[in-house]
Amino acid sequence: MAVDDILKKIKADAQDTAREITAGGKGEADEVIGAARQRAEAARERMRAKARQRAAEERNRIVTLARLSARRDLLNEKQGLIDRVFEETGKSILTMGRDEYRGLIRSFLKDTVESGNEEVILDEREDRIDQAFLDEVSKSLSLTGGLRLSSERRRIGGGFVLKSGRTEVNCALETILRDAREELETEVASILFGRSAGA
Repeated sequence: MAVDDILKKIKADAQDTAREITAGGKGEADEVIGAARQRAEAARERMRAKARQRAAEERNRIVTLARLSARRDLLNEKQGLIDRVFEETGKSILTMGRDEYRGLIRSFLKDTVESGNEEVILDEREDRIDQAFLDEVSKSLSLTGGLRLSSERRRIGGGFVLKSGRTEVNCALETILRDAREELETEVASILFGRSAGA
């Protein structure tokens, strides 16, 4: 074999080896690239899943906050309507006719008079109650001594304050309505909103 033939053979073997190495390297490179693509796709899917989970959590949080806000607004509206019922009741009492108002005051006096010698303090603008009315109430209750209309007037709206010495019983309209509200609020809410609505 001549030197040229040996060189050709070496060259051919070198080319074959280079092809094998390149082919093997290409296969390894393809495997590395494939594995990297799989890892990247898995990472991308994990990120998507986390993003979907965060979005669902955020959506649930927003929905929960919206429901709480709506519930709070509804309760405030209901409370406002209940307030209005008691305010309107107070206004209707203050604007009652003389006889109707006197009937109401008579029933309150019957419930609160103890000794029969009390003074009755009225609102500074009250003109439906006078000493003659108190004398009539005293007589109907068979009180000895009788109720006296006080010269003292206070800003109490409607109703009265019953005074005996240093003891006072507050029957001002505002106090009566506040006490009635504590007792009747649940019932009023039930009438306004139904049994399941609560207060």
